[in-house]
Amino acid sequence: PWETERLWQEMFRSGFFPADTVYSGITGTFTAGETLSVGECVYLKAADTKMWKAVSGAGGTGLITAEIMCVAVAAEAISAGAAGVFLLQGFITSTAFPTYAIGETLYLPEAEQTSLNVPEGAVPDSTGDFVQVLGWASAANTIFFNPDFTIIEHA
Repeated sequence: PWETERLWQEMFRSGFFPADTVYSGITGTFTAGETLSVGECVYLKAADTKMWKAVSGAGGTGLITAEIMCVAVAAEAISAGAAGVFLLQGFITSTAFPTYAIGETLYLPEAEQTSLNVPEGAVPDSTGDFVQVLGWASAANTIFFNPDFTIIEHA
């Protein structure tokens, strides 16, 4: 509680942010189901236990499924079928990210933008889209990834 708050305050006061294409936080090693770039949003597919790209427009059924629930972002470039590091919670910096506004809330993208499936600042707004908050921007190309598993469907 207060120790965590004090730690965060110290990190911000000291200017702690990772350098280009690095990450800091809770990670796990999984196998990629498809080729992934740094920062791409993924879900864990139960059928093959691999990480696949997650987008908010994959639903439309009225049911929350694993395919639209982002659980991590790729912490490195990973080839299809290869094991790689995924950030489950924490900071990640990448030059592949769009330029974010500091403090901006980030969401699971509606679709890939410029061939990348990275968090975006625009709230998914099409009927049937699922809205999931993924974190916030701490710098123009750095995010604090902290996925919220409360997901709503845009009507």
